[in-house]
Amino acid sequence: MNNTTTALVLKDVTLEYPDGQNNTVRALDNVSLSAVRGTVTGLAGPSGSGKSSLLAVAATLIPPTSGTVEVNGSDVGGLDDTGRARLRREEIGIVFQQPNLLPSLTAVEQLVAVAHLRGESTGPAAERAAELLGIVGLGGQASQRPHQLSGGQRQRVNIARALMGNPSLLLVDEPTAALDHERSASIMKLLREVTEEFKVATILVTHDVEFLPLADVVVRMRDGVLTHPAPVDTP
Repeated sequence: MNNTTTALVLKDVTLEYPDGQNNTVRALDNVSLSAVRGTVTGLAGPSGSGKSSLLAVAATLIPPTSGTVEVNGSDVGGLDDTGRARLRREEIGIVFQQPNLLPSLTAVEQLVAVAHLRGESTGPAAERAAELLGIVGLGGQASQRPHQLSGGQRQRVNIARALMGNPSLLLVDEPTAALDHERSASIMKLLREVTEEFKVATILVTHDVEFLPLADVVVRMRDGVLTHPAPVDTP
């Protein structure tokens, strides 16, 4: 893979969904965006504005109707399903709103399971997992299962799991939606720290506008249209 400083480039991306007979909805309308490694791009906007669609396209989960998507220098449009899946495993980490941890696995096993999907052996994967859990503040909880962890701790496992593959791009979807203010602030601070430490390009969707100043760039969406940049204190 290329080792570019720009981990994501969306150029003139349009995404349309079928909506009833002979009708379509334009979820993304001529969107262009780039994300540089080591920086956080905050993405804000009302519900239904296209934020989730943008993340899905950036994650190579949905191909755009038109436009180009590049992840760490690779043109996603030139890849087949197998190639896109490989690109996701190698270059993209995703932090979902809900951690979706497997209840039967310990924190360290959650991360090792991800490594196994990439064909890594257990020994090195377990060492990497333990290191990452320490970085996110869970060094003492590696052997605990999800029901033994708080909501904030589960989200920290989620973040560590997303970093297991040394991604160039980290896509984060409303990571504090289910957390109180104190835990939300802690998670946002952690995302800022790992972005710099691991030199990932982080795109962060959040409804908490008070945390947007943590981002290097803030963009806003409305009706599938991206405004770039936008002041962090706009309503």
